[in-house]
Amino acid sequence: MGYFALSGLGISPVQAIVGPMCGIFGGTAELLCPNAADLLRHRGPNQQGEVGVKTAQGRSLVMGATRLSVVIKDEVPTPFVRGASVLSYNGEIYNWRDIRRELEALGHRFETQTDTEVVLTAYLQWGPQCLQRFNGMFAIAIWNDNTLFLARDRVGKKPLFYAHTNAGLAFASELKAIKDLAFEEVPICRSLEFHFDEFTPFKNVKSVKPGEYLLYRPDEEKVSTHSWWTFPEYTPEITDPKQAVKEFLDVFSDACKVRQLADVPVTIFLSGGIDSSLIQAILRFDVSYTVQFEEFRGHIDEQSLVSEFASKLGFDARIVTPRKEDFLSTFEALARCIEFPVGSLSVFPLFCLAQAARRDGFVVALSGEGADELFNGYFRNELLLREDKQLQPDLTGPYSTLCWRYFGTSLQRFCRMASRQGPEDLPLLNAFFSALWSDKRTFAQNLTVAETKVFLQPLLVMADRLSMGNSLEVRNPFLDYRVIEFSAKLHDDLKFRDGQGKWVLRQALKELLGSDLGITQRSLKHGLPAPVNQWLFRSAAFDRKHWNDILLGECLKQLAMAPQARAAR
Repeated sequence: MGYFALSGLGISPVQAIVGPMCGIFGGTAELLCPNAADLLRHRGPNQQGEVGVKTAQGRSLVMGATRLSVVIKDEVPTPFVRGASVLSYNGEIYNWRDIRRELEALGHRFETQTDTEVVLTAYLQWGPQCLQRFNGMFAIAIWNDNTLFLARDRVGKKPLFYAHTNAGLAFASELKAIKDLAFEEVPICRSLEFHFDEFTPFKNVKSVKPGEYLLYRPDEEKVSTHSWWTFPEYTPEITDPKQAVKEFLDVFSDACKVRQLADVPVTIFLSGGIDSSLIQAILRFDVSYTVQFEEFRGHIDEQSLVSEFASKLGFDARIVTPRKEDFLSTFEALARCIEFPVGSLSVFPLFCLAQAARRDGFVVALSGEGADELFNGYFRNELLLREDKQLQPDLTGPYSTLCWRYFGTSLQRFCRMASRQGPEDLPLLNAFFSALWSDKRTFAQNLTVAETKVFLQPLLVMADRLSMGNSLEVRNPFLDYRVIEFSAKLHDDLKFRDGQGKWVLRQALKELLGSDLGITQRSLKHGLPAPVNQWLFRSAAFDRKHWNDILLGECLKQLAMAPQARAAR
């Protein structure tokens, strides 16, 4: 691990080509585990580095990174340094070449062919406003002008935790790099059975929120947070079905294509569902990866649907078939990666997918997160929207007062669906989600905002942590900000129609593949469950409470061991 000191001036620009850095850490060294780079090595097995910086009043800070070679394979110095400024960067900016040309027109000159140098230069040129120009997934830390700048992408695809105490401030891609973690239960997270945004399981440790940036001035011990992106306002101007399908395919195809670009092998996590099948229908990867549990055959049979799809397009559909023995042997590693429960049984199959793809030499995989949130695709959404449509005559009829009192508002009905603990948690959930709910939006639109801002977060934790735990990068084309903006222009009837969500996606898939495949005819969404309850508790139910309790215990154990652990070299 390389280390060099930077006291403010006199350091020449890095004379190298730097790719994205996939694990970052820094701030007050006393708040970081001394082996932080080793603890994050799985996020960047190709390189690790630290830079020491001093504030105007002589306080010492650290900027560190570990690097996974995705854009450039050569070994290069990291973090990225330009003069007195230092960048630790995790992620990908897909439109960096366009931004670079804009910066060159302003007189800037570049020495590398990567997005890393563009990110730092853009910040030096425009300050925090540079974030508005970025299309990608990122967690950014920049030391410049005696200020530490931390920022996270629009929807939180890349993680960024920070601890702020009397000793100072430290940040890291994962909790294990932060010292002296003290568990603290969070009521809203207990109700939902997952953690998200600033609500981590540990005292004094928060997450930079999606679409937020933070400024820390260590000499003043001043921290301020700022929102730089919010979910777009709904303007349902697209009402024509044919126009909707065409515009979706135009936007989504480009979102897929820019995420296919890499200097390493790229694959796809493919289920028998609509979302990942759309990506594959557009990009036509030679190899895909699918999970099939033997315990689910005949009930949740992804393999037959994917195999039929593969026969039509002619790609190699690799099926991963995890067993109970695999679960037991990987449970500690899985807990070490995920760090806290996310309210899902999918952590194990996702870990297995990433493990298999990485073992076969792939370094990047595309995945379908975000489609259900943006296009009302979850069964719970469909159930609420079907119910709402049936209730409208009564809610506006002669007995409307009685019906409203009995059925409740749309927010109250949503909270009843969201609660994992039962009626006793409804006041807490109503109070929390009321801040996200708006009378200016339809029920379907409010569902999308709540799903994207809250329920999407644990899925992105899984996508990041379980892939990066295997040194694999996952990219999510549905979460391109242009796709999000498109969804906000779409009339509700083009998302939820005939009792089903994702109407425009279903039509787009049929346009690309025809209507004869099982994946284009599939109506019931299963998600990515695992028979963990069956293995551990002899129960076929998908209830997650006992699973969460067991996983939390192992996560806390692994985090307690982290300061003494040395990641495998």
